[in-house]
Amino acid sequence: MDFSAVNQIEGLQFIPVDKTKKPIPANWQKTAKQYDLSNVEGVGLVCGTLSGNVQAIDFDLKYDITGKLYEHFKRLVNENFPDLLKRMVVQKTKNGGFHWIFRCDTVEGNLKLASRFTSETEKQATYKATYDLEIDKHGDKEKAELIASKAAKNDKVRVLIETRGEGGQIVCWPTDGYEFIYQDVTTIQTISIEEKEFLFNIARQFHTAIEEFKPIYKEKKQLKGLTTFEDYNDRADVVKLLEDNGWSKIKTKGQKVLLKRPGQTAAATSGNYDYERKWFTVFTTSTEFEPQKAYLPYAVYAILECGGDYKEAAKKLYDLGYGERLEAQKEINQKTPSKVNPYDDDFSFVSDEKEYKEYLTKARAGTLPQGLTTGSKEMDRFFVFKEATFVIINGLDNVGKTAVIMFLALISACYHNWNWIMFCAENSTGFCIRRLMEFYWNKPLKKMNDLEYKEAYNFVTNHFTFINTDDDLFNYKDILNMVKKLLKKKKYHSVLIDPYNALKIEFTASSRLNTHEYHYEALSEMQQFKKKNKICIYLNTHAVTEAGRMTNKDGNIPAPRKSHVEGGGKVANKADDFLTIHRHIQDPENWMKTELHVRKIKETESGGQHTPEKNPIRLVMMKGGCGFTVDGEGLFSNPIEQWHQRNKQGQIFPDFNPITSPDEDPF
Repeated sequence: MDFSAVNQIEGLQFIPVDKTKKPIPANWQKTAKQYDLSNVEGVGLVCGTLSGNVQAIDFDLKYDITGKLYEHFKRLVNENFPDLLKRMVVQKTKNGGFHWIFRCDTVEGNLKLASRFTSETEKQATYKATYDLEIDKHGDKEKAELIASKAAKNDKVRVLIETRGEGGQIVCWPTDGYEFIYQDVTTIQTISIEEKEFLFNIARQFHTAIEEFKPIYKEKKQLKGLTTFEDYNDRADVVKLLEDNGWSKIKTKGQKVLLKRPGQTAAATSGNYDYERKWFTVFTTSTEFEPQKAYLPYAVYAILECGGDYKEAAKKLYDLGYGERLEAQKEINQKTPSKVNPYDDDFSFVSDEKEYKEYLTKARAGTLPQGLTTGSKEMDRFFVFKEATFVIINGLDNVGKTAVIMFLALISACYHNWNWIMFCAENSTGFCIRRLMEFYWNKPLKKMNDLEYKEAYNFVTNHFTFINTDDDLFNYKDILNMVKKLLKKKKYHSVLIDPYNALKIEFTASSRLNTHEYHYEALSEMQQFKKKNKICIYLNTHAVTEAGRMTNKDGNIPAPRKSHVEGGGKVANKADDFLTIHRHIQDPENWMKTELHVRKIKETESGGQHTPEKNPIRLVMMKGGCGFTVDGEGLFSNPIEQWHQRNKQGQIFPDFNPITSPDEDPF
C-alpha cells in the first residue's frame, strides 16, 4: 500500500514495517531521513529524539484477563489529573490495544511498566505451538519435546503495559487495523516530566509479576531457630517504620496498605505494603527502592535505617531483641508453667456430671439437637447449620468463595432468622449488601422495583452488620472484641471473617511466638470464643500456592484438599466443620458451576457428613450472578426462591431431620 502521505507531517520520523510489525530499514533508530513508503505493508512512527521526543504508552489488552485494566487505568488518571486525558493522542491497535502518544522534555528507552505471570494454560499453549512448529520443520519428536519444554519454561511473563521511547517505534495509522480515536499525530502535545512520571507510576500499580528483592548479603545462622532477619520479618511493623521515615499511609485496601512517599509529589500513592506476603513495593523511581521489586521487612529496615548496609542492620536488629538467643534456647529445657496448683483443694477442672448426664440422656433418647436445614435436601445430606460451630473454608483465588458463603449466610437468615457480623476485607460494604440483596430476589439491583428494593434492603440490613474495613487494619483480637461488644446490643448467631490473611499479624514487644505459633494461638482463641459466646465463626482462608499448580488429566486444577489450607493440618484440625469451595474457572463449559466439598463434620450425630471426592455438592450460578441453584442429580432447586414461596403461604420451617442415620452411608 502507499503510505507516502505521512511523510508530509513535519517533525515526525516514519519508517516502513513488515506484516510482523518489524522495521525494514537497518539502523533506523539513529537515521533521520524520508523513507519510501509507497509500497509497504505498514508504517511505524519512530519514538524518541528523531520525532521531537515523541513517546508512547502501549496497552496490550489481549493479555488482560480481567478485562478491566484499561478502564481502571483511565479512572485513576482522571481522578488525579483530569486534564491529562484530554492531552493524549489515542490510537487503537490491530489487536484491540491502545497507544497513548505524547511528547516530554525527557525521553528514556523502552520500559516495561506492568506485567503478569504467564498462566499454566498459556504455557501449555506455548508448548504445543512450539512443538508443532518444530515437528513441521524437522520431524524429530524428541528434539521438538525438548525445545517446546524450554520454550514453555521460559514463557514467564506477559507484558500488559510498556513504553516506546528512544530506540523504539509503534506501528500507526494509516496501517490497516490502526485508527486514531482521539486526536492524531498532527496534534501531539507536550506534557511535564512530573505528569509523565505520574502516568508511569499508575501503570506500575498493575504490575503483578513481582519478584522478591534479594541482596547479596547473607545473614549467618549461628543457632537453630530464627535468625535476626527472619524474626524481624515475623514481628516488624513495617508501616510504622515507613511512617517514621516520612511515608504517609493513604488507605487500606484488603490486605494492602497504600502509601505515599516523602516530599512533593502529585501522585495519589507511591507504593504499598502487602501484609499477606510481607512485601513492600513501590511504583515510582523517586525513592531509595527499586520499582517493581518486593522488599521483605528486613530489607526495608536496612535501606531506611542503615543506608543499605545489611550487616549493620543485622547487628542493630539483634541489639533490639530480634533473633534467637542462647538464653532462649535454655528456656526450652525449663519447666512449662502451669495454672494448676497440685497442692490446693481446687478441683474445678473436673467435668460437671450434670452436663454430661444431660448429653447422655438425650443421646439415648435420640433427642440431641439437630442441625438446621439449608433449604435444599441435596445440601442437607452433607451440611447443615449448627449453633456455635467453627467452620473453616478454603479454596483458590477467584473461585467465588465469598459469594458462596454469602449465599449460605442469606439462607440461614431467611430460614432461621440468623443474624451475622461480617468482616469482608476484600469487598466494600456497599458491594456486599448489594450482592445479598440480589441473592434475596435472584435479580440485579437495577431490575428491582421500589417495593422489592425496600424489602431486600430492610431484610439484609436487619440481619447483617458489617465491620468497616476501609480505614484501618485489624488483628484477630480486634475482631473478637468487636463481636463481643456487638453481642451486648443484639443476638448474633454467626460471624464471617473473610479472608483470614487480611487480618494484621501483631506481636507484643515481649512475644517470642513465631508466625506459625501465632496463628495456632489465634485459632485456639477463636475456638474458645465461639464456645463461650455461643456464636458460629466462619473463617475464609486461601489455599497454599502448591494447590494451584496441580492439574488433573483434563487440564483443570482439582479442588484443594483440607491439608492445602494455609498453615496446613494444624489449621484444619481446629475446625468443627471444614468446607472447600472450588470452580474450574478456565473451563468454558463448567466455569459457572461451583463445587462445595464437605471435608470434615465433627459431630455427624446432629447432621452432615463428608461429600464423596468425585461427587461434591454442585451449585450453579444463576444468570447475572444473582444467586445459585443446587444441582440434585439434574434436578435444580433454589432455596431462596422456595423460602419466598413458603413464606407467602405462612409455612413454618422445622429443624432439620437427618435423611440418614449417623451409621448410614448412602454411598
